[in-house]
Amino acid sequence: MESSTLRSMYAYCEQWSHPESEILHQLERDTFLNTPTPQMLSGKLQGRMLSFLSQLKRPHLALDIGGFTGYSARCIAEGLSAGGTVHSIEITDDYEHIRRRNLDGDPIAENIVWHHADAIECISKLDHPWDFVFVDAAKSQYPAILKLLEPRMKAGALLVADNVLWYGKVLSEPMDAETKAVHLFNQQLHDSPAWQTIVLPVRDGWSLSVRR
Repeated sequence: MESSTLRSMYAYCEQWSHPESEILHQLERDTFLNTPTPQMLSGKLQGRMLSFLSQLKRPHLALDIGGFTGYSARCIAEGLSAGGTVHSIEITDDYEHIRRRNLDGDPIAENIVWHHADAIECISKLDHPWDFVFVDAAKSQYPAILKLLEPRMKAGALLVADNVLWYGKVLSEPMDAETKAVHLFNQQLHDSPAWQTIVLPVRDGWSLSVRR
């Protein structure tokens, strides 16, 4: 499919999907204007999918790995059950000022706990029974993150992973180190009896996995 047709299809999907909130719209705009890598932010369709899945799941304890400017965590927080919490991990504090000026004072964002830490170290310390997890961290860490998450997720918990097609590089050899890590992550989910997984060609590839 030609890229122009694909862009038109995505635009059509955005047009006929219910929009994000004004807070998220402004956060997205601020991110694109004031960060060197705005493509790291979950787009409108991906954000609406996160919110939709969270509203279906109604998690009590959710985990957002690779928080960037806070967009994905805010989307997940829209579906929390009463008293629920999202823990969002971002290794750098370079984007904290963008998150704060857009989300400080937002009642939904008050249910988010922000962590500036390495994902592996932080997950090891946060020994919670997660029932919703979104993974969008450094791709080299994906296999290790999965190993940590598996015993920490309850039966029926939902694991959503971004970039599992990694710009299509998982389809060709030789693979660089990051691509190998993403491919291994996909293999682990597929081969483990602990998970039921579907991989979708959404943006740069999503996988949805339910903990058995």
